[in-house]
This record gives sequence, C-alpha cells and structure tokens, in this order.
Amino acid sequence: MTGINTVLIDDEQDALDSLEILLGEYEQVNIIKKTTDPIDIFPLIQTSKIDLVFLDIQMPTVNGLDLMQKIKECSPGLAVVFVSAHANFVSEAIKLNTFSYLLKPVSREELRQTIEKVQQYLNSLKITPPGKVLINSKNETIFINPAEVVFFKADGNYTCICLSDGTEYVASYNMGAVIGKFPKDMFVRVNRSLMVNKDHIVSINRKLKKCTISCGNKQMEVDVSTVFLREINTIFQS
Repeated sequence: MTGINTVLIDDEQDALDSLEILLGEYEQVNIIKKTTDPIDIFPLIQTSKIDLVFLDIQMPTVNGLDLMQKIKECSPGLAVVFVSAHANFVSEAIKLNTFSYLLKPVSREELRQTIEKVQQYLNSLKITPPGKVLINSKNETIFINPAEVVFFKADGNYTCICLSDGTEYVASYNMGAVIGKFPKDMFVRVNRSLMVNKDHIVSINRKLKKCTISCGNKQMEVDVSTVFLREINTIFQS
C-alpha cells in the first residue's frame, strides 16, 4: 500500500497533536509536517511530494478557505480536507471542491472513511492506462479519455461527468478531486458548479450570460458567470 504524504495545518497546537494521534492508527499515513503557520505549506508543495493536507479554517493569519484556493493553484490534484469546529463553513467549502470536511472533535469513523477515500483516489492515479483517466463511481471503475469529456458538474461530494456520446457517470468524489486527474488547461469553469471542455464550447453570449456547448450531435446552453466572461480573452488566448 502506497504511503500518503500528509501535512497538518492548524493554529492550535493541541488540535494538531490530537489529529496526529488519530492518524497514528493508519500506517499508510506519513505525516511530513504539522504546523501552526499556514504559509509553511508552499515550500513543501514545491520541494516535496504532498498527497494530503488537513487544514483548519479559522486561523488568525489567514483564512483556510482562501488558503485552499492558493494551494489548488500550485497543486490542483492535492487532496485538501478541512478540519473545523464550525459547521457554518460547509457550504462554502463544498463550492471550493474540498475533498472532505471534518468537524472537531474529529470522529474516528469519519476519519477512517476519509483516509480510505484518499487512498482510493491516489491509487487511481497510478493504475490508469496511458491516455486515460481512472474514475471510481459507486458500482464500477471507468477509464475515460479526457478529450471525450464535455463537462463536469458538481453535486455536493459527487461529480457528474458527461461524455461526448451522451454517457454520464457519477464519480464518488467531489469536482476538485476529479479535475485534479485531468489535464489542467483542457477545462474551464463557466459557473460555480460547471467545468467545460474548452473544445466543446461553440459560442458565448455575453449579453445573456450563456454559452452553447456541443455534446455529440446535440447542443446545450448553460449559464456562465461574470468571472468567466471577464476572463474569456485570457482563457482562450493561443
């Protein structure tokens, strides 16, 4: 079983120590660093192979939600698990496609499920045939050609994947984890819950804030965000 290189970030030392003890029950988890300074994560991402980060949200020097976005910019496939004493951040964390959200005090059962899910995700990255991406759904494992993906749609902790032949699969992890498996420059976020293959975008209506995408022999219209419209030229520049 491959080890999971892990970093723990929390401004409270007691919380770090407690989580370290719980994670000590999993021999596959290698704690590379535990720190009260959130900025420590960036040198580690650049110099070490990091698979998993447990991250607090409310910290005095930086907000964990903001930090996650910066982490994903540096390492899109990195699994980030929020650990917070407050449930009111769950919806915002889901929008950011966090891998999981654990409430303090951390439940052993929820932690077990999270570690198993992370292990499955990491294993899937290593056994994929050339040119394919492995995706686990509830009942099967699918190998997908990235070029055949039309869009990804977030559905809470799951992700709907639509292919050009009209086939749809539901991945058993959130969109952030799914997207981390695919070529970074192939897909663009058109709204909060939808990422589209740029090659399948037919047209963009700035006035109506919509874009038309091709799906096999059909076309469909979806809403787009103001952020997407503002960044069109950058996104599609050659």
